[in-house]
Amino acid sequence: MTRLTRDSIAYVLLIGFSIVLLTWAIPNYTPAYPGYGAAADMVPIVAVWVVIVMAALALIFVAISHFTKKPMPVEEREFPEDLTDDAGFSQVGRIHLGNLAKVMIPCVLLVVAIEYVGYAIASFIFLMVIQYLIGCRKWTHAILLAVILTAVLYIIMRYGFGVPVPGPQLFGD
Repeated sequence: MTRLTRDSIAYVLLIGFSIVLLTWAIPNYTPAYPGYGAAADMVPIVAVWVVIVMAALALIFVAISHFTKKPMPVEEREFPEDLTDDAGFSQVGRIHLGNLAKVMIPCVLLVVAIEYVGYAIASFIFLMVIQYLIGCRKWTHAILLAVILTAVLYIIMRYGFGVPVPGPQLFGD
């Protein structure tokens, strides 16, 4: 499989996953707008649209490279040592689908887990898993970072934006 084919598949999957988030996950797993503050689904919707636009742009670059059959000059390649690959150039570079799955699967599980165990527990576990997957092996740092990020994001959402956090509440408000 060439790099362009692998990149194209990854971008299409990313766009498809983002569409699923926009049409199913975000509407089903965010609370209704309470009439004050920012809507609970505002931030995830904006983030998913940014992902869709960036993946679509990358897919356009891959398509242009494929259809023009003109690879980028060697000095402009992200991987200039890759001189034997005449499949073209991808602005993003190599995509390792295993690494993509290591990030996307915990994200999907986070969206589902929030509904059952609540924001605080689900986000703490999510942050611990992500840190482990990216190579953090110091448990004291991982726990400290997960607790601080969970608390800060809870405070920002609940008191800064004035929106209730999704799922069952660990602390009674």
